[in-house]
Amino acid sequence: MRTNELYASPPVRKFLGPALRPGGERLTRLMLELAGPLQGALALDAGCGCGASLALLREHGARAVGLDLNASFLREAGDVDARVAQADLADLPLPDACLDLVLCECVWNLTDKERVLTEFRRVLRPGGTLALADIYARGCRSGDWPVRCCFAQATDLQTVMEQVAGAGFEIDVVEEHTELLKKTAADFVFRHGSLHGFWQAVTGDPVLAQMACDASRASKPGLFLLIGHARKIT
Repeated sequence: MRTNELYASPPVRKFLGPALRPGGERLTRLMLELAGPLQGALALDAGCGCGASLALLREHGARAVGLDLNASFLREAGDVDARVAQADLADLPLPDACLDLVLCECVWNLTDKERVLTEFRRVLRPGGTLALADIYARGCRSGDWPVRCCFAQATDLQTVMEQVAGAGFEIDVVEEHTELLKKTAADFVFRHGSLHGFWQAVTGDPVLAQMACDASRASKPGLFLLIGHARKIT
């Protein structure tokens, strides 16, 4: 297998460039608009990748900080005018109640999700905003993905909302944006001739490619965004 990380694979990097999220810049801009005025806000891009969303946070007037586990992504993110560091989202190197916004795009499914939500709540001030976008499963959940990706741990949207609320957030907005995911998938298929062709380019193995195709058909991935605010901890 060529890589066990979908977003680090050459076919995906070549197509998406520094914007390592299937909703693209359009979805990020929408999330930041829904998050409210950001001028002067201290914002964390949790799983910042190569820094594309850090640049948008700066454009909106936020003081941006980026954290990611992938050192090679962070080297690229270093070109953005923002502080970046290598860190595990389940153990944020930040003090309590220090942030106005946590932005997390298509990274949450790769983590210990409940623990990460608890950390997000810890570092947000009361009333601070969580802007979350990720894959959810419209069909049955499948654990047979041959690569580490945001599809593999996807759950249904009701479970997502229950997990977010259970971590101490009031949910303000939930929107479905699967059309953006479908467009990205269609572009990949066009470039590689078929869904199987895309997954074979990622994995380098026809058997693993078929596993990914089967898992995708079973789970029927969708794309959501969620905006919430941190409840006061009593």
